[in-house]
Amino acid sequence: MENIFGKDKNDITKKLFLKLLPIQILIIAMSSINSIVNGAIAGQFIDSTTVGVVGLYFPMDSILNGIGTVLLAGTTVLCGRYMGKGDINKTNGVFSLNILSTFTIAALLTIISYLFTDALTVFLGSSAELKPALMTYIRGYAIGIIPQLLAQQLASFLQLERQNKRSYIGIAAMIISNFVCDIILVAILKLGIIGLALSTSISSVVYFVILGQYYLTSKAQLRFNYKQIDFKELPTLIKIGIPGAMLIICLSLRSLILNIIIIRYIGNDGLAAMSAFNMIGEILVVYCLGTGSVVRMLVSVYVGEQDRASIKHLLKVVFTRGLVITVILAALIILSSGLIARIFFPDVTSNAYAYMKQALVIYDFSLPLVLFCLTASNYLQALDHRVYVNVLSIVDGLFSMVIPSMILAPILGMLGIWLANPIGIFITAFMTPIYCIIYNKHIPRNIDEWLFFKEDFGVSEQDRLDFSISNIEDVTKTARLVEQFCKDHNLDSKTTYYAALCLEEMVGNVVEHGFKKDNGKHSVDVHVNYINGEIMLRIKDDCVPFNPKERASIVSGDDPLKNIGIKLVLKIAKDVNYVNLYGLNVLTIRI
Repeated sequence: MENIFGKDKNDITKKLFLKLLPIQILIIAMSSINSIVNGAIAGQFIDSTTVGVVGLYFPMDSILNGIGTVLLAGTTVLCGRYMGKGDINKTNGVFSLNILSTFTIAALLTIISYLFTDALTVFLGSSAELKPALMTYIRGYAIGIIPQLLAQQLASFLQLERQNKRSYIGIAAMIISNFVCDIILVAILKLGIIGLALSTSISSVVYFVILGQYYLTSKAQLRFNYKQIDFKELPTLIKIGIPGAMLIICLSLRSLILNIIIIRYIGNDGLAAMSAFNMIGEILVVYCLGTGSVVRMLVSVYVGEQDRASIKHLLKVVFTRGLVITVILAALIILSSGLIARIFFPDVTSNAYAYMKQALVIYDFSLPLVLFCLTASNYLQALDHRVYVNVLSIVDGLFSMVIPSMILAPILGMLGIWLANPIGIFITAFMTPIYCIIYNKHIPRNIDEWLFFKEDFGVSEQDRLDFSISNIEDVTKTARLVEQFCKDHNLDSKTTYYAALCLEEMVGNVVEHGFKKDNGKHSVDVHVNYINGEIMLRIKDDCVPFNPKERASIVSGDDPLKNIGIKLVLKIAKDVNYVNLYGLNVLTIRI
């Protein structure tokens, strides 16, 4: 059986991964960039104590992100599955459920921040000295909770809508507005810590307004519709999303425990260094986090499509090109560790500066393992291994670092805290191979077993063909191969002819018309599956959005033969379904 899928330099799986990755990186990095700006402004224009106060709020900020992650991760997986199946109504129902749930929870958290401010300072471990400043920061930050969480959700949906440009504009506007407000409110007006909090809230409002405007236009594929809200999906959404939130919640608890250990064994300089490290932490692993998010998004779709080949190819891209990028990034961060530490601590002779520089060097040696851990956890989340991913989140987020810190901090001081990080990552990385052996009840014998594929997942190699087409000559060759594929499966001559005809008509239409709409390099991925006596064609291209079902319904009085090929396919096929998924045209035809 001939299989040329993935050999073309412009194959769609790799292009889609590389297209989605930058925006995911920016979405993740955005809040961290704001934290870095706030920390730098606090260190330069207020004092190092304020850096520590902002750091004390970090667990609360993590909890907010954790709640948003539950909704986002669960929604992403469910929407991916329904989009993979071509069910746009179910997708819109999950979208509407997400928006309502996010607003309700965000409003509740805002109220809690104002009514129980004092209790929150106790929860965050504030000393009596820092309590007034922390209360002020909590109340100022609370103004932006609703737009912050809503924008977090919308940013992901905009990728489904092929609106990456709007996302980039929103991210840039948020970062710039936060910086400008920090300069005006803190450096010029001298408002201190309330200025830092208000700057973050204002930037969240700006970001939300820019993203939300799109959903007021007629272009939006997804719309909030209370009548379409699929409430029965809420338990499933939460169950799928909990592992990601579990990790963030565990990280919050870890921060609380580590703060106590640091205060006891190291002191305020150690606390300031840890606060600064937490502010910049997401930036250090932003590529790994972005990769994990894209893996979760795409694998969810491929699970809906029952597509083994695309999953394998996606992971191959991650662990080849992605691993090289991770190593390069780690080297750059290590080389620039002194400059990064100076952003927060201008006095290079201070203990806080030395601690921060030490942390950057030690942590970044473990970045390749971080890539593996985050890819594995997001991958297994998409495959619905909920129990294991929850266990992994608890171990990774809490115990794997806290226990080594408890042992090493009394002996090595701050160095013990930093060394606990790579030790924990090493432990986490080895959990997944061990789980795979337990899951299979033996050492995996092939790549499918290492990837947790069940025997009934997808179609077997002999029952599928995969092609990447880049020119009209390939279309004719592929049609002949599909015809032979049908004959090899003892299908009747009518089905064989229809399968080849449908492929030639629809793929030929994309090559002849879609490829010429712009100056970009395009390809068409074609999957041909034999399932229960039927032929299923799935055609994916990265050209401009084009729904052949809508085009076929257009009646032209002066040209009755217009779109005749598309109309013929719709007539002879058992079922034709179209969806635009992450900027791809995905057409599924059953013969």
